[in-house]
Amino acid sequence: IQEAIRTTDEKNKELVGKYTHEIQLRKQYHNQLVELKGNIRVYCRVRPCLPEDGFTEPVVSFDPFDDGVIMVNSKGKCQKFHMDKVFNMNVSQSEVFGEVSALVRSAIDGFNVCIFAYGQTGSGKTHTMEGVSHDPGVNQRALRLLYEETKTSGWQYSIETSMLEIYNESLRDLLNPDPNTNKLEVKMKQEGGFHVPGLMTVPVNSLSEVNKIIETGRQNRATASTSMNERSSRSHSLLCVHVTGVNVLTGNKTFGRLNLVDLAGSERVSRSQADGARLKEAQNINKSLSSLGDVINALKNKHAHVPYRNSKLTYLLQESLGGDSKTLMILQVSPGEENVSESICTLTFGQRVRSAELGPAKKKTEGTPTAARSAESANSPMSGTPLLKTPNPTKASPMPVKLGQRLKQ
Repeated sequence: IQEAIRTTDEKNKELVGKYTHEIQLRKQYHNQLVELKGNIRVYCRVRPCLPEDGFTEPVVSFDPFDDGVIMVNSKGKCQKFHMDKVFNMNVSQSEVFGEVSALVRSAIDGFNVCIFAYGQTGSGKTHTMEGVSHDPGVNQRALRLLYEETKTSGWQYSIETSMLEIYNESLRDLLNPDPNTNKLEVKMKQEGGFHVPGLMTVPVNSLSEVNKIIETGRQNRATASTSMNERSSRSHSLLCVHVTGVNVLTGNKTFGRLNLVDLAGSERVSRSQADGARLKEAQNINKSLSSLGDVINALKNKHAHVPYRNSKLTYLLQESLGGDSKTLMILQVSPGEENVSESICTLTFGQRVRSAELGPAKKKTEGTPTAARSAESANSPMSGTPLLKTPNPTKASPMPVKLGQRLKQ
């Protein structure tokens, strides 16, 4: 009997190993397909249960053999959702960034990359993107990684950052909060693409500057207390990073951009008990998120017209959503039963996003003669993508006194 049990255990282990291997192969092939089609990758992170949640058992569960599946139990029914990656409640900030770091590195090689967090208010979006000083999120880790990676031999890089928020459909510079600053607007450049004239750009020359830039933007962002979240973000924030690289052997240039977006939380006004200014904020937040949904639907159904201009958010993200870019959406989900309807809406939206095709991403370079391409590839941190010619991005604007003083401290 013992021999039979041992044999059965060995066979079970072998089957589990084969199943796990098949899951890994499926993910590998799926990622290759995503690269070819240009789909938006969709991850999901479930925040931990908090004391104030008032429950002991979460309504979400996970597949122990497939980290791309999340299940939600509601009214006796279990709904299964498929994502590219699901992070359970015990996953650390470091582990989350480990899954997105390769995408961040793509900006060094000249790609347009966008990572944004989506979900209801209080679901952990700002924690994932910003984190706290002792446990930073994607934003700070991404800037640190880019700074460290730009030390690659054979290349010279410059990194420039800007931060803005969309508050009540108005743009606000988070690194230059002077109330006398001219009104910011999204404009189309003559050579193509979009920019925000007058938005301050700050160079990153050291790791210490990374912390001060992130902290300046965090302090200037609009937040308020609601019944659902003591410090709810009342705006969409965008951290924009431009990376310019020059190959010292060939003189060829790459122009990469990384957009890190923390979307304001969607909420039901009846639950958040918003009124007055808070009500107006909630209405504008929900309107812009609805516009994002309309854009995703148009892309998914391959409509000839995509309504990017229906909100400042979608207008700013047009290049990230409209093709030639690598885009990742991180869905944030609360584990409690009281939020189950919002969680299901978030996951359903994520599945729609996941099926939208953008077209394969293309790197932006300048002056890459065929004869020099092999020399460039040998010194490039990432390679293997056709090169496109693109104009030089806008030069950095002068640093205002307030932020300049902070960076010197």
